[in-house]
Amino acid sequence: MSKLTIPLIIIIVAVVIVVPQTLFVVDETQMAIVTRFGEFKRQHTSPGLQVKTPFVEEVTKFDKRLLRVDVTTASMLTADKRNLVIDSYARYKIIEPLTFFKALRNEASADARVSDIVNTQLRQEVARDLQSEVIAETREDIMRRVTAASNWSEISRSGLFSQFLDVKDYLSLSHPFVRVAIDETPDDDEPGRAATPNELALLELNPNPPELAGFSIAYAINVRESLGITIIDVRIKRADFPPDIETSVFSRMEAERERIASGLRAEGTQRDSEIRADVDRRINIILETAQGRAALLRGEAEQEAINILAESLGKNPEFYAFRRSLQAYRVFMDSQTTIILDPDSNLLKYLQDPGDGS
Repeated sequence: MSKLTIPLIIIIVAVVIVVPQTLFVVDETQMAIVTRFGEFKRQHTSPGLQVKTPFVEEVTKFDKRLLRVDVTTASMLTADKRNLVIDSYARYKIIEPLTFFKALRNEASADARVSDIVNTQLRQEVARDLQSEVIAETREDIMRRVTAASNWSEISRSGLFSQFLDVKDYLSLSHPFVRVAIDETPDDDEPGRAATPNELALLELNPNPPELAGFSIAYAINVRESLGITIIDVRIKRADFPPDIETSVFSRMEAERERIASGLRAEGTQRDSEIRADVDRRINIILETAQGRAALLRGEAEQEAINILAESLGKNPEFYAFRRSLQAYRVFMDSQTTIILDPDSNLLKYLQDPGDGS
């Protein structure tokens, strides 16, 4: 073995061990922070090859893509006191890696925290909406309100001032990432209103100013500042009835649909009767009109026939008498009939002397 072999081996081993501890790659879908003995040193939000102090500094990487968390399924009470089992999900994104690391450490903790926040806001929103609104087309508006509300996390006054309201980060409660709500009627379900500038000034000096005695005061911090994330969207996947009342609800729905169907059938039957009665009435009118017209035409025809007959009689009465006699002969004269007449009878007139009256 030559004299260069051992040093070469040592160098190769050192490179193999030291280089991975010195260089690291930040992917285009990642962000990274560098800590030294747990103390934050710097962050990297752009992709590329980065350098750190070997064996001393550690790298923690986070996904900067859109993340999804399935919110824990929960039973919620609507404004009309109906229970709904709501299954939802949320999509969020890591914005501030250092804040995220300090508050949550990893994505598993972030998923659990986001699930709690969304469930809380969803429960409050559903309590202000009717069951029909949650399961109907208005759900879209509900989701927008829940998404907006989920980007704010309630916090105590002491926690707010001790963690966030220092001179370096904030100057007052008027900071855009801080929200103070005042509820003048704490006993109802309506949300509180935003504090006015004068009320914020009073609260900075005194947590319980006399001017706000009896009011409920709630503090909230934007989740971007408290957790380093922003919640992009909240969606309800499924809103069902609880299993214990699902059967009774379906039975009521079937009964309601049957009632509606019966009403429609009754309405159809009534409409059918009305149409048939109207058709029968029109038929009777048409028939009676036709019969009246026919009688009138027959009367006019008979009148015309009588007029013609009268005119004919006026011209040759003897011919008419001859024709009537022939009609009478046709009725009673045949080979099986024997007729006995008076010699002076008019019926014998043309039988005795056919040429008479010609």
